[in-house]
Amino acid sequence: MTLFFEYYHRQLNKWGEELCGDNVQIARTPEGLIAVVADGLGSGVQASILSTLTAKIAISMLAHGADTEEVISTIALTLPVCRRRELAYSTINVLRLSPQGDCYLAEFDCPETMVFRRGKLQDVERVERMIGGKRVKESFFSLVPGDMVFLISDGVIHAGVGASLNMGWQWANVAAFISKSMQQNNSLRAIVSALYHTCRHLYVGKPGDDTTILGIQAREPEPVYVLTGPPKDRSLDTEVVRRFVAASGRKVICGGSTAQLVARERGLRLDTELDTMDDAIPPIANMEEIDLVTEGMLTLSAALTIIRTFAASQDDIEDSALLKRSDGASRLANLLLMQATHIHFMVGGAVNTAHLDYTSSQVSARRQLISDLTLYLRQVGKEVTVEYF
Repeated sequence: MTLFFEYYHRQLNKWGEELCGDNVQIARTPEGLIAVVADGLGSGVQASILSTLTAKIAISMLAHGADTEEVISTIALTLPVCRRRELAYSTINVLRLSPQGDCYLAEFDCPETMVFRRGKLQDVERVERMIGGKRVKESFFSLVPGDMVFLISDGVIHAGVGASLNMGWQWANVAAFISKSMQQNNSLRAIVSALYHTCRHLYVGKPGDDTTILGIQAREPEPVYVLTGPPKDRSLDTEVVRRFVAASGRKVICGGSTAQLVARERGLRLDTELDTMDDAIPPIANMEEIDLVTEGMLTLSAALTIIRTFAASQDDIEDSALLKRSDGASRLANLLLMQATHIHFMVGGAVNTAHLDYTSSQVSARRQLISDLTLYLRQVGKEVTVEYF
């Protein structure tokens, strides 16, 4: 089974600092997902520079095939130990995940990574070895769909020190919090956000340390294919519809003329649901073999607004009323945001002759909509591809 890895992270800056001293870098490669969390010594600008340099060196080298020993050795040479404190200038946490679920974890001077399955904390065996003069903990483990991994910085387990808690929140308390949240069937984004807000509360709104939470969840791939606009060349109609219907995954049609094309080519009935229409969004329709049929430009524009809001929001909006409405835009946004992992847009270049007043800009407007949707969907971690014809 091939896995898809969803991820989300939140950060708190130390009180009084404009920059976070922690840095998170993520890279998707043909070999899977690579995640790096670095914590710079101290806080503010210096810590931010150190952690950013560390994380970017690591992610770049790992993405180009370097092994962890090369990475740690390079960082050790690049960022020497602070002579006064006898501490490394930056800690580092490296996680490599393959599509088959095989994971490699390397931790240097950072809180232990937490792995959960069905809401229960898993024991991860760690072996210490010296790499580049640094004592590094290495682990190998496997993930299955639904498993979650959390990489945290010191700021999480120090939350509340000197304020609401004498000894801080402690690693075991953090693990128990995540376990309880998972058992309540919360999404990854909701759990990370809840953890973030709890840390902020324990610090009484004035974090004493930079705080980072990176959550990663293993999921079964859920592809969605979106067909919008008939082909510019009508001779391609049959082939495009055949490929669309034959695709393995959920299928969405955006556009009345596109829906009519598919219905004609497949010999299917197209039934409009008038009760899904509101003042701004045209109604959806039903068609056998297709999961969702909507109007085109207006619906795509409204869905883009919802998706842009979600991408800009720091908190979980899984329970947002916008995603639970029955109109086509809300249903489309819900499908792309909450269910899909891989999204493939099939975008036709034909002009809708029903809109002669703006035919010259119609195709470019559709392309811009798809471009914007691609941008924001990638921002929330979706794998997006676009095909024009």
